[in-house]
Amino acid sequence: MNARRQKIAGLVLVAFLPAVLAFTVVRWLRADDGDPQRATPPRTVDPAASDGDVDLVARFAGAAQGVDLTFMINEDRAEAGPPPEIRDCERFADWAQRAGGIPIGFQPSHVLVVHARRSLDVNGVSVLAVPVAPVPVTEKDGPWVEMACRDGAPAPTTSPSGEQPSEEDEGHPGDQPHVLAAGQTIELPVQLRDPYGHEAELPHGVSDYELEVELEIDGVYETYRLKNGDSYFRCCGRTTFMGYQAARYEWNLSPSRSLRHCEELRYAEEPPPPTCTVSQR
Repeated sequence: MNARRQKIAGLVLVAFLPAVLAFTVVRWLRADDGDPQRATPPRTVDPAASDGDVDLVARFAGAAQGVDLTFMINEDRAEAGPPPEIRDCERFADWAQRAGGIPIGFQPSHVLVVHARRSLDVNGVSVLAVPVAPVPVTEKDGPWVEMACRDGAPAPTTSPSGEQPSEEDEGHPGDQPHVLAAGQTIELPVQLRDPYGHEAELPHGVSDYELEVELEIDGVYETYRLKNGDSYFRCCGRTTFMGYQAARYEWNLSPSRSLRHCEELRYAEEPPPPTCTVSQR
């Protein structure tokens, strides 16, 4: 009887083993045939969790198109300027957003600060803005003006300059591989990826959003959701309309503190030359 059972088991194994092997090979080929969907989905990580591979935060760095670190803000706040302890444009940008400033431009850009908790390789960074809610902008919160930070001393007659280099000029630092030792921190300037019709596309006007950041760490994709500190990111303001340009307050914080103020412009055809004054603060 035992011999008969062994013979039957052998026949079953011979009959079904090729089918199992064929099924396994087909599944393997499908996972490796260039399908844009990964066989293993990315792991979603809470940036506040203690068991992650990295500590990750993001900050606003300017508009991808237009003059960087320029905000639409209430005129009283723009004229008063930042507190004396703020001496650089990075901290200026943080203060401006806390004070209700809305970045001006068509698409925001950000800097990712990546701190490695262990030795690891970061081989790719992808950032998507995920809208949270539209933000109504009304005149009762104004009058709205432009406020900017400049690293150099402002000139009384020159126009604002300093557009950020395009992706074609310098490439994407986030696309380059990075080898980090345990405890090492790097900063990666990144642009938002095109959502390609995804529902996460930022709408026209002002809206709150958070960042969906995807990192490839040691060959494994991890997804993070990041806010702007305790609040959401916010974009995108506008102060130029047909026949109108809002007043502009341009702060220089170092080595001496000065303010360049340009009056608002109203015109029918071509805009007139700006009327600007510089004062020490």
